[in-house]
Amino acid sequence: VKEYTMILDKEHIRENSTFLYGKMKGMYRYTFSELQRLTNLGSTELCLALIQLLREEKITQDRGPQGICYATV
Repeated sequence: VKEYTMILDKEHIRENSTFLYGKMKGMYRYTFSELQRLTNLGSTELCLALIQLLREEKITQDRGPQGICYATV
């Protein structure tokens, strides 16, 4: 239960999104699985970090040949 609460903490989400954004500067486009391997974040934590970056308009999301891809703006 404690781990689940920590995942939903806004500050924790912001920290993960900052971490994720820093990692994404190495390449332009990433699939979800590539981002998981790059960051070692769990699915929920990664989803929340991606949502935060989308809300801040720091990344975009689109469908490519490999599926949904995320790219820095």
